[in-house]
Amino acid sequence: MINLRTPRAALMMVFSAFGATVGCWAGSIPQVMTAASIDSFNLGIALTLSSLAGVIAMALGGIIGRRFSNRAVMLAIIPVLALNIVLLLVAASPWVFFASLTAFGATLGFLDMAMNAEASAIEHDLGRPIFTTFHAFVSIAIALLAIASSFISTMVAPFAASCLGVVILAIAWVMVHDLVPHRLITAGKAGGLSNLPSKLPLVLIGMAVGLVVTAETSTLFWSAKLLNEQAPALASIAGLGIAFYGSCNALVRFMGDSLRAKFNDMPLMLASLAVATVGFATLGLSGSFAVNVIAFALVGFGLAILFPSLFNMAAAQVPANRGASLGFVSLIAGPPRVLAPWAFGWIATGHSMSFAFGLCALLLAVAFALVVGLRSLTHVARAKTA
Repeated sequence: MINLRTPRAALMMVFSAFGATVGCWAGSIPQVMTAASIDSFNLGIALTLSSLAGVIAMALGGIIGRRFSNRAVMLAIIPVLALNIVLLLVAASPWVFFASLTAFGATLGFLDMAMNAEASAIEHDLGRPIFTTFHAFVSIAIALLAIASSFISTMVAPFAASCLGVVILAIAWVMVHDLVPHRLITAGKAGGLSNLPSKLPLVLIGMAVGLVVTAETSTLFWSAKLLNEQAPALASIAGLGIAFYGSCNALVRFMGDSLRAKFNDMPLMLASLAVATVGFATLGLSGSFAVNVIAFALVGFGLAILFPSLFNMAAAQVPANRGASLGFVSLIAGPPRVLAPWAFGWIATGHSMSFAFGLCALLLAVAFALVVGLRSLTHVARAKTA
């Protein structure tokens, strides 16, 4: 049993709060779009701005890591995120919607950087794989809050759904304040990337992260819309797509650290990419509500281990300032993350939501090639040191 009075428990709560906030938003998207008079094309533009804000926030990780501890960043940004989720879910005009969603992306980006850097440091302190488990709590929180917010937003109001996220964020803030330690801040070159023999591995990781996160956010932000279009009568349970995705994602992530200890990250990532590609291909070809719910589950299985494995590999490159590695990777991952929401909305409007999901299979095929290249670099590096 996990000791609830440890830094590890506090970080698990932060990851849960992060997922809960995303789940509240994702499950309420159809209702928020209606209230703010937003169509699929404008949602794509808004998500593009939100992604850009998030990428910029995470790209600042190296600079922030030289001035503020991960603990300080989390304590500062969690209250902002709590206010943000309320403003986003009660948006009643396009301008309020655009502004609040852009701010939402930035606050999530700052929290994402800080919590992942701290999680990587905790894994290093413990000396055993635990990083994937942190992300499992994100997945299960997304699953639970997506279906809850979908129901509450439909039956009551999106504001009521936002209150769930605020409560969980408040608990996370208290635990960070009480349990997460102050870590020494490393300044100068030691806290940057200048001592790395090559940045190519980080570049490949960044490109793969960009494609994986593009596929993941497409699932989170558009699955309820897809299912709502296919079965309007089932609008109150359109969050099932996100719920099935998040549940299967969490299941694999809870086992992920055991799999990482038993096998190697590379083969696990390649197998995961293959499974997720099949899931997205099914979404592109099927028009069935039930089949697509299962396809979202398959996507959840496939994407589960990818992001945490890639992010942990990146953070380990610069132990003195893990935020610097994450910031660099986030900058490289930026273009596909920023352009994808706009492209998804444009494709969904001009063709269909199913067609747009099907194209995600092609993105993951490219990610597969990038991971193969990263594996080759790893083998070459090991051969040189042998």
